[in-house]
Amino acid sequence: MKSLVKELHHIFFNSKLQITLSELSEASEVSPSQIRYWEKKGYIKSIQGQKNQSHKYTIKTLGTVMGIKYYLNQGFTLKAAFEKQDQKKDLFTAIRTFAVHRVSDIELAENGDVKIDLGPIDGEPTKHVVGIVSPSSQTKMVIEPAE
Repeated sequence: MKSLVKELHHIFFNSKLQITLSELSEASEVSPSQIRYWEKKGYIKSIQGQKNQSHKYTIKTLGTVMGIKYYLNQGFTLKAAFEKQDQKKDLFTAIRTFAVHRVSDIELAENGDVKIDLGPIDGEPTKHVVGIVSPSSQTKMVIEPAE
C-alpha cells in the first residue's frame, strides 16, 4: 500500500487542507463563539478568500485551538494558555516530520490488524519497526524482518 502512504502524505502534509468554523468547533469541542473571540484577540487566524466569505482554518490551527483548550482546562488564563501552546507549536511540526520521513508502508493484515511500517532500524537495514493497531484499537510495536 505504498501508494496509500503517498496519498496520505499528500493529503495531510503537502496540501492546504482547510476546515470550516463548524468543523473546527466540532473537532476541538470549542464553541464557535469562543473560536471567533480567540481569532478577534489574535490567538488564531483564519483564511478568508473574499469579503463576506466564510472563514476557513488549517489543520495547524486545529492543533492550536486544542492546545489552548487543554491549558484553559488546566486552569490557565487565555493569554497564558496561548503562550504555553505557542511554546509547544514545534511539537506538531516534529510529529509531521516524523510521519513524513518514517511511515514507509501501511498494510491491512488478514486478521484485521493495520500494520504501519516505520522503516529500518538505524544501522540494521534488515529489521523494520512496525506499529500494529488491532481492530479493537490496541497498539503495539514490533521488529520485523525487511521484505
